[in-house]
Amino acid sequence: MSKKPKNSKKPKGFFGIFWHTIWSIFKFLIPVVFVLGVAFLIFIIAAADPLDVDDLRLDLTSSICYLDENGEVKEFEKISGSENRFWVEYSKVPQYMKDAFISIEDERFLSHSGFDIKRTTKAVLEYFTKGSRAQGGSTITQQLIKNLTDNKKRTPIRKIQEIWLAYQLERELTKDQILELYMNTIYLAQGVNGVQTASRLYFDKDVSELTLAECASIAGITQYPSYYDPFLQPENNKAKQEVVLRKMLELEKITQEEHDQAVAEKLDFKKGNMQVKVSYQSYMAETVITDAIRLLVDKEGLSETIAKKKIYSGGYQIISTVDPSVQAAIDKVFKNPSNFPKSPYEEIPQGAIVVMDPQTGHIKGMYGGIGEKPGLYSLNRATGSTRQPGSCMKPIGVYAPALEAGLITPNTIYTDQKVTYGDWSPKNYYSGFRGDMTVQRAVELSVNTIPVQILEELGVDKSYRFLQDKLHITSLDESDKVLGALGLGGLTKGISVLEMTAAYASFANNGIYTEPVSILEIRDSSGKSVIKVIPETTIAMSEKTAEQMHKMLLSVVENGTGTAAKISGVKTGGKTGTTDDDKDRWFVGYTPNYVAAVWYGFDIPKGMGYVSGNPALNAWKKVMDPIMKNAPKRDYTTKTPEYISSTVKTNICTVSGLLPVQYCIDQKTIEVKSFSANQKPNGYCSPELHAPSNTPLPDEAYLDTPLPQTSEAPVATPAPTATPVATLQPAA
Repeated sequence: MSKKPKNSKKPKGFFGIFWHTIWSIFKFLIPVVFVLGVAFLIFIIAAADPLDVDDLRLDLTSSICYLDENGEVKEFEKISGSENRFWVEYSKVPQYMKDAFISIEDERFLSHSGFDIKRTTKAVLEYFTKGSRAQGGSTITQQLIKNLTDNKKRTPIRKIQEIWLAYQLERELTKDQILELYMNTIYLAQGVNGVQTASRLYFDKDVSELTLAECASIAGITQYPSYYDPFLQPENNKAKQEVVLRKMLELEKITQEEHDQAVAEKLDFKKGNMQVKVSYQSYMAETVITDAIRLLVDKEGLSETIAKKKIYSGGYQIISTVDPSVQAAIDKVFKNPSNFPKSPYEEIPQGAIVVMDPQTGHIKGMYGGIGEKPGLYSLNRATGSTRQPGSCMKPIGVYAPALEAGLITPNTIYTDQKVTYGDWSPKNYYSGFRGDMTVQRAVELSVNTIPVQILEELGVDKSYRFLQDKLHITSLDESDKVLGALGLGGLTKGISVLEMTAAYASFANNGIYTEPVSILEIRDSSGKSVIKVIPETTIAMSEKTAEQMHKMLLSVVENGTGTAAKISGVKTGGKTGTTDDDKDRWFVGYTPNYVAAVWYGFDIPKGMGYVSGNPALNAWKKVMDPIMKNAPKRDYTTKTPEYISSTVKTNICTVSGLLPVQYCIDQKTIEVKSFSANQKPNGYCSPELHAPSNTPLPDEAYLDTPLPQTSEAPVATPAPTATPVATLQPAA
């Protein structure tokens, strides 16, 4: 007779079956949970930003450069970094300083592999019992990871990623290298990073000259920098210094005698250093740095954190478009508030300028305020603010698209008269109305009633699309599709000085829009080219439209509201702009060499009735006079080598090879092609070029497209409608 196996005994009773079932499920879940846990960890680790050891060598100085007239690379500004930090080699740091950090921050630093199991376990238990009040368990290596990635989130997922990255870093670098990086990046209050900067600030000495007492004082700042700030909280700093010294004694890093002497030593903090003026990067340099970081992220696939580290401290050479002589002329005017009217308000008036080459899109200089730049990455009003453009809107929002659509010519006659749209009637900056006049004269005098009439005929949708698609104005809003906004500049958000500069450049560049750029090339520390920048160029309008606009804008300076902008011996075009209630003043002007836009006003808009004349125009003239005095000789017909070698992207009709009309769009014969700037198509297609001679043509072939130009001057007879309009009524 066979015996039953001893383990084949079946559970009896309800509880036996219940616990047997639970145990069976538990045995099944253990491997499942384990596999899922491992998979989750792998997912978390994979999502962490990778660290390249080469990216951690932060002791190289990067610089912004430019090309001189001979094409040689010259330095414009050194990149001082986003932090106030001076690098110091490991060998020059006192042993006392190294031991102080290890003792108070991570006593098992020399033996662990990036994370401390004992401290991590304690931190995990405290996290579940105390939540956000729990003390961190980070090692020096983990703290370095925080400093390098700028990720200070205190979440379990981030902690797992941090531990993994710390482990990886320990496999790549020695303990000495890790400690050197840590001591050069750690934040030590008063806006300073690194022990060398802290030593100079607090004790006015090189770090190599610090005593044990002074080393312990600096090392004690790290946990709560504001609380242990030597200048603001000297008593707290002294108490923490003694904690550091006791820990060093406990770990036998110092003797009892060294400990007692250090505790007794009087700490002499140099509080006068708090008043030392910080030198900030210029507005132009900060724009170049921002653009360089964006290029590395977009074109090299780097994280923003690593891109910043490379640009600030990777020994990079950024070849910028800046012209130091142009920038110097800008600085001379905009750094000196006496060049602008004195305000009766407590608030200080502000201004901004961008100077650009209209053919290449190269930004030659800029300034984002009035007076000395107030701080690191302070508001740059040239690129970071949008303002109501006033009458500067008329050429880009009305006249150019109307010329392009064949609706008007410079000689078309309109009547300056009272017109009403719903409950709104536009008014001129002068009293009354002046009757019949040509479009050119309306542009010269900055009449308000006539562009509104033209826009009503053109349609706000066409104006809106022209501004967005052709001139790349990005700040428009659907609510701007009204006569007062697109016709007179009462926009919801406004336009930036940089975008205004680039838009007007199309008039001086045969109708070609060129993307404004601040960088030509980025090179790494070995001199290898990482990125070369080629501005995007597109056809904004036909050459005929650009030529007509150009002549009208020349007449503004010759005979109209911009006569104060005349430059001796230089054909100058431009347009003044003043918004409703005198809250913004503009002048956008150009010469054969440069186009520049200037804005003047208050950050919080205020009326400027106390101002006579146009401060923006006056500033433009003060900047451009010396620039043009030294500028190379160029005419509007002269093409630079950069322009000749550039390519232009545009839509063409595949049937005719010409610029398309609506009929081409309907027939789906459109494609984007690139041409050299001198070979771009200049004419428009027509339905006749599509169809055989015996094929009937549609009655409305052009619809939303430019029509054949005419030299006749028809008199417009606008029919007022209830088209919604903006309530703002800009003047000249």
